[in-house]
Amino acid sequence: MIDLTTFTERVTDLTGFEKLKNDDTEDAVIEFVCYEEDYGVIPEPVPANRVLPDWYKNLSQYVKGGNDNVHIGDSTVKRCAPFMEAMTAGWIIPLAAQVEFHAHDGYVEYKWDFHRKMVSSHDMKQVGGEAFPNSEWPVMKWHNFWCVRVPEGYSMLITSPFNRIEKRFQPFSGIVDVDRYFNFINAPFMWTGGEYDGVIEQGTPIIQVIPFKRDSFITDGVVRPMTEEEQTRQMKTQNRLGVNESAYREEMWVQKKGTRNLPYDPDG
Repeated sequence: MIDLTTFTERVTDLTGFEKLKNDDTEDAVIEFVCYEEDYGVIPEPVPANRVLPDWYKNLSQYVKGGNDNVHIGDSTVKRCAPFMEAMTAGWIIPLAAQVEFHAHDGYVEYKWDFHRKMVSSHDMKQVGGEAFPNSEWPVMKWHNFWCVRVPEGYSMLITSPFNRIEKRFQPFSGIVDVDRYFNFINAPFMWTGGEYDGVIEQGTPIIQVIPFKRDSFITDGVVRPMTEEEQTRQMKTQNRLGVNESAYREEMWVQKKGTRNLPYDPDG
């Protein structure tokens, strides 16, 4: 298992750093901070619900036949609340600068014009060498130039952007206790682009980050057969979906509070 803390860069000066107060969970805010010389230069982290991919935005709500007005099957993922909630949870951290790649014969070369390092490589032995399922291509990491501040007691899931298909690279996932670890957390990934020659543009989503309160985790579980009451409840749910394929979205789904970026007040 990769330890994400080994893919980070130490912040050398924490002068003035204070943890955010956590007197009221409702007022909890995540902050993304960068060096002053990078502010306004590199793309900012953005709420995931504000940067939906074009294929999703253009998708119809229903599968349609030859006549576009005739519904012939199930609704598409455009009406799937679980799909949408995963895609829109938390924030997207975009690629800071354009990187040019040349991949051939199991090797990946890269270069950029930005003043900071954008990509670096890792020994395949870190993920098991030839036993790793994608061992024919290297493991690398994106360098991220945003640090995160969260209230005491909060951690952050760092993962490949949910339901956003990126053919060229696949980030690894991890959880970091960012209330205690104030640092640039880089994004290790495996190359999945094959023999690709081209540019990965500035602003490309590289990771999705979702803060959560640690003590909200359920850590104990029980495995058992259903009771008669539970079987009845499950069948009732299944039958309800049979008469209304949108029953979950319309009757059972609890809409969550959407993420947003608040205005920055330098005089704060």
